[in-house]
Amino acid sequence: MRKYLNIVLTVIVVSLFISCYTSEDEKRLQSNCEALQNRKTYLSMQITSLKDNISGLQKETEDLLKERNALKKGREPRYIVKFKIKQGTFTLDPFEHIKNSMNAIEVEIPVAKDFYKKLEVGQDITDAFKWGSLVMNGDFSELHMKVISKRIE
Repeated sequence: MRKYLNIVLTVIVVSLFISCYTSEDEKRLQSNCEALQNRKTYLSMQITSLKDNISGLQKETEDLLKERNALKKGREPRYIVKFKIKQGTFTLDPFEHIKNSMNAIEVEIPVAKDFYKKLEVGQDITDAFKWGSLVMNGDFSELHMKVISKRIE
């Protein structure tokens, strides 16, 4: 009997809450949800931005420490950038793309400090169209020089 009484009371309480809920309440709640979602998106973007800033500051600090260590040893710091040089061909032939990947080379080059600071890892610094390949072979290709890594010694 007590079990049934609890069920009946629960149904009555739920009915009261449902009857109190109006369409205006629903609109207000939807508006609040949208505002909270917008705020969440904004805060997520802020967090991402702050994390990027922290990463940048950590990298700058590491670079300054490396420069300082080199100067302590009585020598000028060397700025080394590793590039990957690869031909890109405009074709649907998968073997041409495989050949281009197999022929890619990696080279480390000492560069000036200003140039080093401007480069970002992953940056493609050139995409020079190869006119000779077009004229002589009729293929459309370009040369890519991509930054793979950079370091200070």
